[in-house]
Amino acid sequence: MKKHHFYITFFLLLCIISKIYPQGLQFYGNEKRISERSSFCVYTDEYIPTATGKFSITFEYAAQNIESPGYIFYLKNTDGEEAFNLTYVYENSEGHFMFAQDGKQIYYTAQHSDSKLHGKWMPISLEMDITNNRTEISIGESKATIEDIGLDNGRAFSPQLFFGMCNHILETASFSIRNLAIGNNGEVCRFPLNESKGEDVHDSKGRIVGHVTNPIWLINHSYYWTPMFQAYSSTPSGFVFAPEKQEFYIYNQDSIITYNIFQNLSEKSPYAPQSGAFPIRLGMNFYDETKGNIYAYELNWDKTFIAEINPENKTWTSINQGEINLQMHHHCGLFNTQEQQFLFFGGYGNRKYYNTFISYDLLQNRWDTINFSGDPIPPRFFAGIAMTPDGKQAYIYGGKGNEAGDQNVGIQYYYDFYQLDLETKQIKKLWEHKAPQANRIPTRDMILSKDGQHIYLLAYPEYKPETQLQLYRLSIADGSYEILGDSIPLTSEEIATNANLYFNRELEEFYCVIQEFEKYGQSTTRIYSLANPPVSLAAVKLYDEQTAGSKGLSVWLYAVIFIFCFIAGGILVIMKRNKSSKNSSTSVPLPPNYTAPIAEPETILPITEEPEIVDKEELLITDAMAIRKNCIFLFGTFRVMDKNGRDMTYMFSPKIRHLFLYILLNSIIKDGVLSSDLNTLFWPDKPDDKIKNLKNVTMNHLRKTLQELEGIELTHQKGYFKLVLTEECYCDYQHAFILTDGMEHAPLTESGSTELHNIFSHGKFLDTIESSLFDYPKQQAETFTISLLSEQIHTFYKNGRNSATIRICNILFAIDPLSDMAMTYAVCTYRRQNRSDKAIQLYSSFTKEYRRVMNEDYPIAFDEIDTGHIRL
Repeated sequence: MKKHHFYITFFLLLCIISKIYPQGLQFYGNEKRISERSSFCVYTDEYIPTATGKFSITFEYAAQNIESPGYIFYLKNTDGEEAFNLTYVYENSEGHFMFAQDGKQIYYTAQHSDSKLHGKWMPISLEMDITNNRTEISIGESKATIEDIGLDNGRAFSPQLFFGMCNHILETASFSIRNLAIGNNGEVCRFPLNESKGEDVHDSKGRIVGHVTNPIWLINHSYYWTPMFQAYSSTPSGFVFAPEKQEFYIYNQDSIITYNIFQNLSEKSPYAPQSGAFPIRLGMNFYDETKGNIYAYELNWDKTFIAEINPENKTWTSINQGEINLQMHHHCGLFNTQEQQFLFFGGYGNRKYYNTFISYDLLQNRWDTINFSGDPIPPRFFAGIAMTPDGKQAYIYGGKGNEAGDQNVGIQYYYDFYQLDLETKQIKKLWEHKAPQANRIPTRDMILSKDGQHIYLLAYPEYKPETQLQLYRLSIADGSYEILGDSIPLTSEEIATNANLYFNRELEEFYCVIQEFEKYGQSTTRIYSLANPPVSLAAVKLYDEQTAGSKGLSVWLYAVIFIFCFIAGGILVIMKRNKSSKNSSTSVPLPPNYTAPIAEPETILPITEEPEIVDKEELLITDAMAIRKNCIFLFGTFRVMDKNGRDMTYMFSPKIRHLFLYILLNSIIKDGVLSSDLNTLFWPDKPDDKIKNLKNVTMNHLRKTLQELEGIELTHQKGYFKLVLTEECYCDYQHAFILTDGMEHAPLTESGSTELHNIFSHGKFLDTIESSLFDYPKQQAETFTISLLSEQIHTFYKNGRNSATIRICNILFAIDPLSDMAMTYAVCTYRRQNRSDKAIQLYSSFTKEYRRVMNEDYPIAFDEIDTGHIRL
């Protein structure tokens, strides 16, 4: 029965996923090596359709590189020589799609301008009437009927379809497909293309009918956020997304960076001389798509101002200054472009929380307090807000504060949802859902779904210094929500941290923008993208569950066979012994009613008890790496051991250390660092003539320092600096990167896992290095480490590997002292071993540290600690 339930559930889930989450498959074109291009055989030999009178292909197409020419698909007759193709070329700023009889003639060409191609989905269909030797083709809005397509009426046509490469066909366009459906004589086979890994392709019924080499599954782009761009500024900065131009703007005190999404290029330009330095502090702003201007502002007592920035001519002008007596950190706000009005709500300042609505009218240059009637909203900051496209309504969700509006009273997290009627000035509370196990706050801007039924928002536990952003989809009707996408690492400093969510309707992408401010105003801006629609982890692991179910079934089948054979063997042995006993002159006769004992099935399989744990087995793995020579350690305390085994860390001055680490990390992850990027990062305030001299001196110093090591060389080729390591020089991060295939998954062997645990046991990645240059790799490494160890803890505990569970818990504690998961599994493991004293001791230490860091008591009592209620 359980097996039937599994397959019924799987089938229903498969149907739901295929309808709700249209994913797809990406093909690299001629910009990649042949070995990296994809070949998708839609039907393997077993599933090739039978000869047919009518055949159709429908799918959606998106160009990835509009200048990359080549084949899109190749359709041949399995039973004959007839073959057709759809190819693409780019000429005179237009994309040309050509349908042809392969190797003979072109039947139809459709032209589309490049503005309608890049990253946009276009429907394509081909309906072939084999019997009447004709076809109808549709490419976007272009349609045609073609007579006499070269088919022999007397010959059967068994269609075999390929996308991308096929045998001798190596030149392929750069594109993606989704929503593929193949019609054959009235029957339709659909391909959700919602796989996340592997080379098997499933149809909508869950059957493996196709095969693809070098696949790039697009569902991963809907779950894993992709880093797009990063910028560093020595002063505070603000961020703007300009959808009509498909550009991002990052403005600071003296310049504007423009990043173009299509071209993947950035340009930094200073303000025009007449504008002078811009008085930026927290980088708040609104963007006016109708004018293409940025309205930057600060709400901070007498320093309050509103300024207009023109990104085109790089100028800014002040339009209002110092007319409100409030300090409103982490407020939320709206800009009504039709009315040219700003609306601000909530915020924090001078130990006060606010629930005031304040407006500013651009046309009248006037501030006002807006009074809303209806359900009151308690004072708060960190609330999220979204406005309907018509500008008539808005929604406010969450945040933290209290009813008194006084910080001295305490803090309360809100999970309530309000509807604002901006015309009648009425507020209606729609719902309030139960607080999650770990409190969180939303980011400022929320996104309203196209159908107006849901809200997308980013939220995170802002009280954790090293925290994570998570995407949620809320139902406006009842507040039910779904977790979507992977998390994004974030360093939270409350007021000094700003994160936001944007949606690009043209490219169907979400953007997460993180801005982290340092003590003296320096800021780092990171941009991530996520394809729409975002998916859950269950969607990404859909076929993993199917495989796991099949494996589970196989295990039980083998177990039943083993038990049966064991019982049968036991009976034969007993019968043989009985026969021998009867024939033996010394044997004692058996009673007439004696029956040979048969072992119960439950006792057949051996049960092994894990030996009693010795405390030393639960400690962190011995530091065997400390005795090595030519070593670079990046996990825990940064250390370098020279060729004689002596610690040479002292030889790396702070400047040399940061430069060395930056080049080393980029040499492991990428192909090195552009020389021009080093200029911007390490000598941002120096003129070009001095940078060259400073760089030469610094690089020579670094090379001289590295002479104390063997197996490492600093190279400079084609404008890139790179550190090349041979086997003689050991780097723990490089070794971990190789073991985990680029921090993507667990090692494939038990020995590899042991090596990785040995590395992780030293502590956080670059724990002693304080520089924003390494925030992103540090957060990436920590996110992967915690995720992997958490998964392994669960597996080890479930399999009864007690000592391994405690050991991994200790490693996780070294990285995250407030890990609920490590504490919970360690306590439960000690209980399972009847070592209550160890469990109580660990819980006591954990709660004391929790109280010290969080300034509040841990909310779960010792007796309630259970693995089924882990606070993630």
